[in-house]
Amino acid sequence: MASEFERELTQLSHKVTNERESSQFWQQKHTTLHQTYLQTDTSLRVLRSELANIQSFQAVNLEKDREVKSKLANVMIDRDAFREAYNEAMGELREKEEEVEMLRGQVRGLKSWVSKGGRGGEEQVSDEGVGEGWGKLGNSLQNWVIVNFRRAKVDTDKAEPELKEQLQRLLPSYEILASSSKIHFIQSLISRLLVNRIFSSYFVGIPSEQAEELEKVERYLGEFRPEENMNQWRSTTISLLRKEAPTKLLAETQTIVDSMTATITTMLSSVTDIAPSEPRDMTLRALVFSSIDLSRLLRAQRAIFRVQMPTITEHQFTIFDGEEMEDVGGEDEEELSGREIRCVVFPGVIKWGDENGERGYLKNVVAKAKVLCAPE
Repeated sequence: MASEFERELTQLSHKVTNERESSQFWQQKHTTLHQTYLQTDTSLRVLRSELANIQSFQAVNLEKDREVKSKLANVMIDRDAFREAYNEAMGELREKEEEVEMLRGQVRGLKSWVSKGGRGGEEQVSDEGVGEGWGKLGNSLQNWVIVNFRRAKVDTDKAEPELKEQLQRLLPSYEILASSSKIHFIQSLISRLLVNRIFSSYFVGIPSEQAEELEKVERYLGEFRPEENMNQWRSTTISLLRKEAPTKLLAETQTIVDSMTATITTMLSSVTDIAPSEPRDMTLRALVFSSIDLSRLLRAQRAIFRVQMPTITEHQFTIFDGEEMEDVGGEDEEELSGREIRCVVFPGVIKWGDENGERGYLKNVVAKAKVLCAPE
């Protein structure tokens, strides 16, 4: 029994030894694997951290890339808008230059016509010639207003009280006209100033005292001589003045032109949102110069030429007269009979007498006044 027990004990001892060795092996294996796991886990964490950094960097770069692309797109949009605005501005500039050149051509033509007509007391201008020159002046004024004020906003309420009083004297219905037809309002205003300060003068440029003296002499001599003789005397006298005016009355003429230009510019700047400009004022000065030349030419004729611009008042109707007026509204003349006039856009010219200064009872409407009739 003892030997068998020892044998089993020995076997068990061997098994225990084997199990211990096996346990030590697996413990060592477990330790090795655990260390490998820890190393792998650490590497994984490092890789994840690096991946997160890379992803964060990529996200930042992606956001920056988006911002760059967005800014680039905005720049391209701004560039296209600028290019479109530039092309539009250049188109308007070319259009403006063409219109200015057209106005200059009209002014040159008007000056040429005036310089050729009525030189000396012996040369008289025909009715057709006067009508042609008058039409050129009216067209030049109309084009000047359209070119410079077609996009203007007119607001007479912002004008100073003194200017409002002046507008009231010149155009009693200026408020209604300015709100309903700004182009006709501006034309009518300038036309009224030209009539009052230029075409109503005895001879533009000479002092008012001298003009009054000449008028007195003309009336006095008219009591002794026939009408045709007085017309001849006036024509000869004014022709002498007109011949010397370009040199001897240059300073006076320049002063009148400067004053008229400043008055018109100040008025329009006070009631519109358009600022003055040198090209605009230069063309306006040329128009005023042409008006002065034309006024002097008409005064030098033996026949009497009257510039007609009916005054529109608040309390009295002015009725359309087809013989002396032309409606700019485009309505049929037959439909305008008895119609009230809203404003006179440009005055007309009526001739009394013939080219020899005789038969003063003869009346000829050389140019009809351009008017705007009130709607029915």
